[in-house]
Amino acid sequence: MSQWIKTLTGCLCILTVLMHLVPKGKFSSYVRFYGGLLFFLVAAGPLWNFLAGEGELERLLQLSFLKDRYYDLESSMADMAELRNERIMEAYRAEITRQIGEIASAYGVAASDIRVTFGGEDGYEITGVAFRVGIDTPDGAAELARKEIAGVYALEQNRIRVERGAK
Repeated sequence: MSQWIKTLTGCLCILTVLMHLVPKGKFSSYVRFYGGLLFFLVAAGPLWNFLAGEGELERLLQLSFLKDRYYDLESSMADMAELRNERIMEAYRAEITRQIGEIASAYGVAASDIRVTFGGEDGYEITGVAFRVGIDTPDGAAELARKEIAGVYALEQNRIRVERGAK
């Protein structure tokens, strides 16, 4: 809060100096307009953080991009039915494992030893996820990550195990 007040005060001082330096005329109205716009953006910062949550918007966008990338990857795999071989399968599994690690880290969970099990007719369906978190990881963060993983990959939550152990 004190940093915001310092920034607001500094912005106001700079705008005042600019208004005194710019001669009266058509440029002063531009300086006043853009300066007022800048001042409004600085002043509205805490309100934006309150409405969007500190880092919440960034986390939601990151998770939305992950979902989109997962659906793109899933549809690409369906289109490449004739090209399925062991390398593609390994790359697919590595990407899913990486995405799960990214989802966990978006919730502040340092996941290690991520294990994803696959099944289904073609071996591309995710049937279970297990990962290890540090003993100092808050239960709420691990549970939120677990729910998000269940939502993104259409898994039942009982198929996602969170194990506690050393990092």
